[in-house]
Amino acid sequence: MPSAAARLTPGPRRAARRRAAHLLSEALSPFILVTLVLVWVALLTDPRWWWAALLSAVFFAGIPWLASRAMVRRGLATDPFIRHRRQRHLFYGIALASMLLGAASLLLVPTSEAVRWSGVLGVGTQLTALIINTRLKISIHALTAALAAVIVPAGLDHPVWWVVGMLVWAAASWSRLELRRHTGLDIVLGSLLGASVGAALLAILGGLPTMG
Repeated sequence: MPSAAARLTPGPRRAARRRAAHLLSEALSPFILVTLVLVWVALLTDPRWWWAALLSAVFFAGIPWLASRAMVRRGLATDPFIRHRRQRHLFYGIALASMLLGAASLLLVPTSEAVRWSGVLGVGTQLTALIINTRLKISIHALTAALAAVIVPAGLDHPVWWVVGMLVWAAASWSRLELRRHTGLDIVLGSLLGASVGAALLAILGGLPTMG
């Protein structure tokens, strides 16, 4: 019979899976994927894309990222992705305020309608996530991965990118399940919301210009 310590110690395969999951969670974090989507939409639709991309990245990803780090340093959150639902209320409120400022700034500067709609839908998505968080801990990793899996391939002129997008979504979702940060329901809700927002943006815009 193995000792209690041996039973509690993960085996080599389990440890390797957890290391891979940690790496994927960091590489496919919501802050990175949100920045990717917003910069991508600006790049495809705005000739002066760098200005709108910078504003979008700062207000929709940069400030929320800084807020999550500040909450960890002050002991208000246990980790940068804030896995405990009750700790998320403050973060979602800060992120929503930042996104509202970002959406307002995008209405004031010269940019494309696609970028502006991205900002509006971003605010709506954050507000929806905040409401859901009062009852369930929706997976923001799954949400942003599903959003990226819809938006990024839509601007690339080859069907293989849809497969890549699905793999990215699957990897992000698996990482959160493997680390036991979310339940299957959290992943499903996040994925449905992210995919719905992506589909809504494409429907409103009538699609995105493609980059061959």
